[in-house]
Amino acid sequence: MKLSPSEKLLCYIVMVAFTIILIAPIAWLLSSSFKDQLGIFQSPPVLVTANPTLDNFKEVLGDKQFIAAFWNSMIIGVSTVIITMLFATPAAYGLSRMRSKAKVGLLSWVLLVRAAPGMVYIVPYFIAFNQIGLMDTKSGLVLINSVFTIPLAIWIMIAFFDAVPKEVEEAAHVDGATRIQTLLRVALPMAAPGVASTAILVFIFSWNEFLFALTMTRIDARTAAIAILDYMAFEGTAWGKVAAAGILILLPVLIFSIFIRKYLVQSAAGAVKE
Repeated sequence: MKLSPSEKLLCYIVMVAFTIILIAPIAWLLSSSFKDQLGIFQSPPVLVTANPTLDNFKEVLGDKQFIAAFWNSMIIGVSTVIITMLFATPAAYGLSRMRSKAKVGLLSWVLLVRAAPGMVYIVPYFIAFNQIGLMDTKSGLVLINSVFTIPLAIWIMIAFFDAVPKEVEEAAHVDGATRIQTLLRVALPMAAPGVASTAILVFIFSWNEFLFALTMTRIDARTAAIAILDYMAFEGTAWGKVAAAGILILLPVLIFSIFIRKYLVQSAAGAVKE
């Protein structure tokens, strides 16, 4: 459907407005990270300060507790992605190829786990983790995150596996391929863009998870999202450090997204070529 010039203009205006809404908080966070406390509360406020400083980043990077929490977040995020994809990929493929009436019921149960608010699970997890020794451990957070990300990943990847031509799989079966071989050598490569996109979402969810990281950790397994609260003390909030820590927390997600984006382009180009 061809759009009229006025409709195109409206689309561009909405797109620009939406982009500004998304970028503005990050731009202000980046600006604040290079300001001292007085510069942050300068009136009228300015986006680009005349006297930028790196003191906030130096103090945050010199904070051993924050760095430890940062690496905890990285370990937990990567581990959650690995476990989630190992379980969700075959599950999504199996549900995609299922033709039984039970498929709808299974999908509903999978969605129910993800749809329930995290607050519902806090007390049971807290009691159970205290009993089995998983309180304040990275493995405990990986387990909790995986419980929530596996249903999400299954629902997302089902659509991508549904898009894989059945004829290609049937040809593989004729050649003697087993169901697992078909998944690994045929369906998975063709659905690679979707799998990679799902991995991004899983990592972002784990990296940004706050509720369980706050209630299930104390010192050893604290994540970066929790460690940033150290700069919000009763005496006052060190907004420069908060901004610098926020930028550092954003970097892994940005880098990971760029890396996967290149992979997505390569996969899409390969699929078109084939």
